[in-house]
Amino acid sequence: MSALEKPALQALIAPRSIDEFYTKYWPDKSRYFVSHGEPARLPAFLRSQELSSFDALAHANQGKVAFTNGAKSSYMLPTDTASSEYLFKMGLTVFFADITPDIPGAADFVRQLEADLGINPGATLVTAWASPAKSGAAAHYDAYDIISIQLQGVKRFELAPVRELAEPYATQYTPGTPFADDLYPQMTAGFPDWREAEFEAVEMRPGSVLCFRRGMWHRTYASGDSLAVTLVIRPPTAADFILQQLRLVLLQHPQWRRPLYGVWGSGDERDAALAQAVRLIKEIPSAAAAISVRDLVLPTLPETQRLTLIDQDSRFQRVPGTGVDYDEPKGPRGGELQWVRITIKDEHGTVRTRSSIEIPPPCLDMVDWLGKQRAPFAARALQSMFPAVPPVEQLHLLETCTRGGLLKLLWFSGSDSTEGR
Repeated sequence: MSALEKPALQALIAPRSIDEFYTKYWPDKSRYFVSHGEPARLPAFLRSQELSSFDALAHANQGKVAFTNGAKSSYMLPTDTASSEYLFKMGLTVFFADITPDIPGAADFVRQLEADLGINPGATLVTAWASPAKSGAAAHYDAYDIISIQLQGVKRFELAPVRELAEPYATQYTPGTPFADDLYPQMTAGFPDWREAEFEAVEMRPGSVLCFRRGMWHRTYASGDSLAVTLVIRPPTAADFILQQLRLVLLQHPQWRRPLYGVWGSGDERDAALAQAVRLIKEIPSAAAAISVRDLVLPTLPETQRLTLIDQDSRFQRVPGTGVDYDEPKGPRGGELQWVRITIKDEHGTVRTRSSIEIPPPCLDMVDWLGKQRAPFAARALQSMFPAVPPVEQLHLLETCTRGGLLKLLWFSGSDSTEGR
C-alpha cells in the first residue's frame, strides 16, 4: 500500500509506515500504535500559529470548553473560553471540544484522513487537551477511536484494554460520574473496573503520535505544561447503518407507521395492541431482507458525493411540484444542446424557474418522461423505456436533473411490496 495513496495518514504516523499501521494496528489488530519523531514532520495544520501555545489556542477557540483535574476527580465540567486561561493557571486541565473550524487547514486534513481510513466524511473532530504540570485526565474509556498528537510538553499516557467489553457504543464511560442509559445493554458482564486493569505507560513528547481504538482504558499525567491535539474518530457502527436503513424500509408500510393504539391502556384494548406488535415483530426478518447493502453508506454521504456513485440500481423520485419547460420548441433529434428549464409550482399556483440545464436533443424525450413521474423509479427503468440511448448518457442525464432540482436521489432501500401506501 503506497503512502502516496494515504497522504494524511502517512503524515501522521511517519516515520513508521502505512503497511506497519495496517499490519500491526488498524482496525483491530493491536491495543495501540505509537510513532515518535520531530514536530517538524507533522502535518502543517498542527504547526499553525493557533496551536503554538495554550494562550493562542484559547484566543482562537470558538467552541465549547470543559475542565477537569484527573489527579483529584473524574468529573469534567463545562466552562467558557474566557475562563479557560484562568483555569489552566489554577492547575486544571482544559479540554477544547471542537477546534476543527478554528485551525487553518484542519478541516481539509481530517476529510483526507477520513478518505485514507475509508470512513465517512464528518466522522472526525479535532479536539485539544491542555494540562498544566501535575494535572491530567482520570481513567476512562471512549466509545470512539483516538489519535493523540503531542505538541508541547511531556505527558504520560497509561493504557489498558477494557477486557469486560469490546467495541463500546455511544459515549465514554468514566467511573464515578453519571453515565448514559445506552451503557446498560452493553454491560452483559457487568460494569468494568479500571482498578483491575494492567496499564502500560507511553511517554508522549513533542511530535509523538498515539493511536488507540475505542474500549481502551486511559489516563494521563503531565510532568510539565502540556498541549496535545486529539483526533476523535467516530464513524457509524454496524447497528447504526442497519437500523437507519431498516427504519426507512419500515416507513414504506402503513402498518409500521400506525401507532400501537391501546398499548398504554388495559384489558382487551391493550391485548389487541400487543397482538398487533407480535405480528409486526414476525415481519421484521422479511423487512430486513429488503435492505440493500449498497445503500448502507448513502445516508452518511452528502448528496454531491452520492451522485458520483449512481448506477443502474440507483433510485430516484421527482421532487413534488417540479416540471420541465422550454423557452423555444424542442429541436430536432440531433444538433446543438438545448436549454431546458426545471420549474417548481408553489401552493398559490405560481410557477418559477428553479434552474436551467443543457440537454442533448436525443435526451429531451427522456427529460419529458422524468418530469411526469410520480412514484420512485430505478435508473434501469429509463433504460427499459429508452433502449436506444447509451446507459452512460442516461446516468449523466439523471445526475444533471438531480443537480438541477428535478429529481431526488433516494438514499434508502426500496421495499419489495408497498401496496396500500
